[in-house]
Amino acid sequence: MDTDPPPQQPPRSLAFFGTKQGHILRDAALLVKRHLGATSLVHVGPLARTRTGRIATVGGFRPVALTAEELGFERVPISFSRVQHELAERLAATPEGTVLTVDMGWGLQTASATANFEGWMAVAQALAASSRRTIVSLYNRSLLIDEHLLAALRGHPAVLAPEGVTTNPHWLPPPLVAGGTLREQVNFWLGGIAPSLIRDNPNADRHAAEGADPMWLLARGADEPAIAGEDSRERWKIRCFGRLRVYRANGSQVEWAVPGGATMKTKTLFAYLLQQGGRGARSDDLADLLWPDADSAESARNRLYHTVRSLRQALEGSRGGDGAGYVLRDGTSYVLAPPDRSWLDITSFEQLCRQSQSHIKAGDLDEALVCLRAADRLYTGDLFEDIPWEYVDDQERDWCWTRRYWLRDMYLKVQRDAARIYRGRAEYSAALAHCQKALKVDALAEFAHEEAMWVFAAQGRREAIERQFALYTESLSRFDDRPRSAELTKLFKTLTK
Repeated sequence: MDTDPPPQQPPRSLAFFGTKQGHILRDAALLVKRHLGATSLVHVGPLARTRTGRIATVGGFRPVALTAEELGFERVPISFSRVQHELAERLAATPEGTVLTVDMGWGLQTASATANFEGWMAVAQALAASSRRTIVSLYNRSLLIDEHLLAALRGHPAVLAPEGVTTNPHWLPPPLVAGGTLREQVNFWLGGIAPSLIRDNPNADRHAAEGADPMWLLARGADEPAIAGEDSRERWKIRCFGRLRVYRANGSQVEWAVPGGATMKTKTLFAYLLQQGGRGARSDDLADLLWPDADSAESARNRLYHTVRSLRQALEGSRGGDGAGYVLRDGTSYVLAPPDRSWLDITSFEQLCRQSQSHIKAGDLDEALVCLRAADRLYTGDLFEDIPWEYVDDQERDWCWTRRYWLRDMYLKVQRDAARIYRGRAEYSAALAHCQKALKVDALAEFAHEEAMWVFAAQGRREAIERQFALYTESLSRFDDRPRSAELTKLFKTLTK
């Protein structure tokens, strides 16, 4: 006996969480039909095709295909207003009962997308309301980084699951996500648990929990005056690889050069405090780092006070305040306090590297490559590449040097793993490209010379193998006059017999 289709649900923004890239759309499509009563599907992301080139059916639908690239998801910098406009036009032409599914893998395709990922959630809610179409964002739990999954939990009011559409207890309204303090967000969640937990005076939360690390906040009381302008603090995007850059929510960059300030010292102060995190740094340590040859400790401290003021002005920009909320004085120490949930490229890079290793161990090489490519895009140069040498080469504190080389080593492993995967798939040009990237960073990276020789052997190019080994020996004598690698020499002889 035939059963009636489920009634169509009111349009809303939903999240769907899957674990296998090859199954995520199929699993979501089945649930969209079962629980939402959808009659057609529009999909943003890759779709399988038949031998004749037609889009294959997925979960009983033959989806209309849209690409993330054509909609602007991969534009640099990403513009969500453009994405919203493009999608609104396309959804306006769809029949009632259409559901839009969006593969959230676009968040790993460019550094701009990775940094601005959480901006999509407000767009999805607005689109669902204006187009009267349900939008289901598809999150691969084994692929996306932790901060992306947390953004999904904060950003979607409901979740599509096998059991049906389930209210998301972790959802926050877009204004609270964009500009709410941590205390305001907690107050909202508590109010969702029980109405009696809602505070009578929500404005008391305005300045009770703000900053990058909650530890320093424990010393602040709710009766203290609010930091000027803190209700409009929006997250930063901090790029530490290559040239140090800080982007505000409106896309503008922090300008380190302020009238009367020393640009490089201001920038170095930011970098050092950023590395120290919630611990902060003692005034004497900062003064010694920036003015090691000062006539007196008092003179160095006075200069530090001036540089702290310059840094606050730079971070405040044109907002008109004094920026005191960004660099806090805690007794004899200073603490950097970026806006809550500010994005840091180092954090995303490390997560992507770890996830790629998990995928490689599990044999999921497609997922591993997605993570490796995303990590590759984030690494635009050595850590704090433009910080002057005299501040980086600080053996007493070692605040940058060891970390820089550790991250560089992670980047080289990204190139190694990507080259090996591509070589295993006979995608030799891609494998060689990753070898070349590694050799630009470290001309003596033995794995890169090894992988390149294996590729040339697979292509039957003996002369290229000989050139590669000659390049290795030349680099060895030029950079590090040490003995040749026995393993690499043995491989060369084996491949050129």
